Amino acid sequence: MLIRATTRSLESPTVDTDGTAGFHTDAADICVRRDPAASMRHGLRLTLLCAGAALAFPLGCARLQPSIPDVQSSPTARQHVVDRIVDSSVKVAIDRDGKRFTSGSGVVIASRPAGQGMEAVSYVLTAAHVLAGGDGGTVSVGFCGPHAAGGRFTASVVSQGEPGTLDLALLRVPGIAVPPVDFLERTWVNLGERILVVGFPEGQRLGLSAGIVSQLPLTELQNGIPADRPEQRIVIDAAAPRGVSGGGVFEVETGRLVGIVQGHHTVSFAVKDQVQSYALKFPVPGSTFVVPLTQIRQFLTSAEAANELRGLLPITAQAAPGASK
Repeated sequence: MLIRATTRSLESPTVDTDGTAGFHTDAADICVRRDPAASMRHGLRLTLLCAGAALAFPLGCARLQPSIPDVQSSPTARQHVVDRIVDSSVKVAIDRDGKRFTSGSGVVIASRPAGQGMEAVSYVLTAAHVLAGGDGGTVSVGFCGPHAAGGRFTASVVSQGEPGTLDLALLRVPGIAVPPVDFLERTWVNLGERILVVGFPEGQRLGLSAGIVSQLPLTELQNGIPADRPEQRIVIDAAAPRGVSGGGVFEVETGRLVGIVQGHHTVSFAVKDQVQSYALKFPVPGSTFVVPLTQIRQFLTSAEAANELRGLLPITAQAAPGASK
């Protein structure tokens, strides 16, 4: 068996012992003396004690029991972030000769509702290699959330970069205006920053995976160890199997776009039997590559994309502290 590595674009309660002992000692003394007056006084004391306890118990519970909004606020906020980014995520497919040629993922970055003689339109960002080899095929986009019932929409390619240098493509989807994602308001990400990846593994159901930023581009390292060669891509440890290429990578806390999935390293196991030879490929954990916002902004300010997106997409961002750019 041959093994080779390849790169694929794609408070405990306390007891008042003194008070308890005093109560039982007094009760035992009353039982021995059998004094009616003392019994009456003790009964009155006991009645008041029980009444006080009965009143204090529900009040204490009312103070200790958290209110429902307090319990649900964090999960509700987190779910709101997830719902928002899912609603802006799409499946990109290419059909040729009536058959599915390939599929990937994408994210809505801008949209315009219908009005003043113009039709509604959404703009989707995906990876350029998702479209590679699909010449002559039909590109379609399927939306999520409340827009899923609309089915698939035919899309046209506005601009497409080279997978080896700028692995991004911009699609125009007429007939629908889907709320776009928000971009991260800074040009850098932090090592160890928590992220979510949204896409369509194997072109099937929508899937989410979580992780952290595990490596940064050399240009964004403030005190990093120099690499042997320049590397622009971010590396994350979240799973991104085939079909997730082009999907969005989002900041967990805000749901803002951090980058676009490009692909991952795979390990290829070459297997040979008596009839044929074939290879099994498995993603390498912690080796998912992401096109960062610096390159996305560069792509969206190119002539074709900028002309199409004029007035729809703010592309300015806060620079890193101490950065010259």
